[in-house]
Amino acid sequence: MGPDEEKKYYEGFTNKTKFLKNDYYTLKRGDGYTSPPSSMPAHELNLLREYMEGINLKQIGQSLPAYKKPIMLSRFFKGRRNQQTKVHAIVSEEVLELLGRVSAVGRDFVALTTVTERYWIPFAAIESASVPYGISDMPNNHQQVIYDETLRRKLLADFSSTVLKNDVLKRQFYEESLEVHLDAWKGAKVTVFAVEKKQKGKLVKAKAGKLTLKRGKELSIINMKDIKLLKRSTPFQMFPTFVQWVKESFYSIWPKRRKI
Repeated sequence: MGPDEEKKYYEGFTNKTKFLKNDYYTLKRGDGYTSPPSSMPAHELNLLREYMEGINLKQIGQSLPAYKKPIMLSRFFKGRRNQQTKVHAIVSEEVLELLGRVSAVGRDFVALTTVTERYWIPFAAIESASVPYGISDMPNNHQQVIYDETLRRKLLADFSSTVLKNDVLKRQFYEESLEVHLDAWKGAKVTVFAVEKKQKGKLVKAKAGKLTLKRGKELSIINMKDIKLLKRSTPFQMFPTFVQWVKESFYSIWPKRRKI
């Protein structure tokens, strides 16, 4: 269909389909975006999409049992971004209950953040994940997000090059593995809970299925498949110790007055 025929086609719309005519001219000027792929109201369309996604996930899980767990966990955690979530993980034959805010979701792991600590949990070590009691199960679209109109247009016009130039966008659109994600945390002091034992040290690198830690002058190499949990403590964990030190210093300089 040529430009003239296309214009004539849209001009022939009745008043009931006038919105399609307006969309045609808006898109031709380059000032708008495509309309929703349905004549249904927005709320009905959203409900239908959620229902279809749930059915598709169920069918994929039944067809690919080996991938069912990571697919389900990934879908669950993506809907809990920046929200409090409870995770039960099997570490050293014990079930640990971890509670924190979902800060990152990868291909095979989830990262939880608290005030004092950050956890990386492989999907293979997770027994279950749920919403903590007393916390409302809010949808992901309630979060406050700043939309950059220029970035939005770049993503629509040139998605691949725009995303590849930005590390944050790469993590958003392309699911990282735990190995790739940890390689960006070089130099961080972490505690690794593996199958055999717990090790502490500074993260040197994560490549070729191996995680390298450095403690003093010694290097430890851990198989990524053996990792059940990683933990990194933040400076806030030292705050109570700092407060105690300030109190002791204050009392040593200003001794208590004796009662007469």
